[in-house]
Amino acid sequence: MNEIILKAVKIHKSYNTGEKTITVLKDLDLEVYSGEILAIMGESGVGKSTLLHILGALDHPTKGKIYYGEEDIFKYSESKLAKLRNEEIGFVFQFHHLLPEFTALENVMMPGLIRRESPAKLKEKALELLDDIGLTHRITHRPNELSGGEKQRLAVARALINSPSLILADEPSGNLDNSTGGNLHDLLWKLNEERNITFIIVTHNPLLAKSAKRTVIMENGRIK
Repeated sequence: MNEIILKAVKIHKSYNTGEKTITVLKDLDLEVYSGEILAIMGESGVGKSTLLHILGALDHPTKGKIYYGEEDIFKYSESKLAKLRNEEIGFVFQFHHLLPEFTALENVMMPGLIRRESPAKLKEKALELLDDIGLTHRITHRPNELSGGEKQRLAVARALINSPSLILADEPSGNLDNSTGGNLHDLLWKLNEERNITFIIVTHNPLLAKSAKRTVIMENGRIK
């Protein structure tokens, strides 16, 4: 079995609304293995996206620990957490969150520019990624000139620019039709096979989950 790349231990997440406390995650445990595609399924409102945000250090748990490798990441400073998110983890969401004023090429380069990489080397790498995902002909186009499927593929390329070992995807094909969504799934599986990138994908799509290497079901804030 591959090594554990990410581990959640007794994750609890609750929100205080002022009138009452709402508990979303309840002592949840999860291990994620290097090189796998893990699908997370469950009814709406069971905490799938909340869990994904905590796994990616976009949010803090109320209690519990997240280990990335051997280290408890919530012992990190905020600057070190930001560095982890930028360099080690890629994010793909249901809504692409592309920057409308920038071209496709510039959007892909953005995380590397934040990392202060050489623009020349970064451009070369971004062009290679855009070629891999079939968008070379769109490098000068802005997001409003792209189709839904093209925007999501572009978001995937952006997630890959810093060569992360882990990509977290939250309903990446949720806004796409079946054919376009299927093409996006094929791209993710291709990247997993060719680059050994670990994927954690929150989805309602049973076909995507069925083709994942492992599927877990969330129920009442826990892994069922």
